[in-house]
Amino acid sequence: MAPAETAVGTSEAYTGESFDLAFYLAKSKQLDVSDLDWDSVRDHPVSAAEIRCLGYMMDIEAHTLCYLRDVLNADAGADPEIADFLGCWLYEESYHGRAIERFVRAAGVERSIAVCGQHVKSLSERLEDLGTWIVSRLFAKQFVTVYMTWGSIQEHSTLFGYTNMARQTKNPVLAELLRRIAREESRHFGFYYYKACQGLKASALTRFMVGWLLRHFWTPVGEGVKPKLETDFLLANIFAGDEGAAAIERIDKTMARLPGLSWFDLMGRRHCEALERRRLGIVAPVPA
Repeated sequence: MAPAETAVGTSEAYTGESFDLAFYLAKSKQLDVSDLDWDSVRDHPVSAAEIRCLGYMMDIEAHTLCYLRDVLNADAGADPEIADFLGCWLYEESYHGRAIERFVRAAGVERSIAVCGQHVKSLSERLEDLGTWIVSRLFAKQFVTVYMTWGSIQEHSTLFGYTNMARQTKNPVLAELLRRIAREESRHFGFYYYKACQGLKASALTRFMVGWLLRHFWTPVGEGVKPKLETDFLLANIFAGDEGAAAIERIDKTMARLPGLSWFDLMGRRHCEALERRRLGIVAPVPA
């Protein structure tokens, strides 16, 4: 793979066949935003839609700890590469949420991050978690690949979400902040995709399990923690227009290159659902 500064998540040349983990670990650090001109944030426009999307993003970045818990419950930490990566990944992700919160406050919006654990799970979610835990114990190796594949979809869509929003916004501070976060997300995606590729190549059973679980249970990043209609709002705004549709297509095509996932079109389907509900006037209320 190219050096870690390369945005592998936006490169069609990246196949997931390799990842320079040692280089990534050596370069890992908190997101540096010390040089951004925070005092000028209010000198440039920030739309209500952008603030709403940023609120979604910073909450989900802060929810990374809960995802880490689920991954470790599936014994992913038994893989030395995954164990090494996860520590740096969690550290970097936590600073993404803090940086977005700082921007939102600089824009004049007093809104705190909804930290991991504040979401109260329903009975159906708790039963789903129990079922997931049981299956992960019965098919430990396969389930690690499920998480790596799932994570690669989420990281890739997050990467393009930040990239698209940076291109759309008229606020230069926000644009630069999102570009910096996107560069880190591209490296996170690169690792998840690499481990997903390894696991999917390993066995037909793994490919079957991953495909079945994705078809039946996958949702976009944040959905479940956030209401479905709130995810609709994010998808319809960040992936708006021709450029947004092109980004969605890139995500689907990238995932479809993985062994056993040539059918993958889940982001495109979910994006179309969000746009259709918006067309019909089925939208989430503006948060208080």
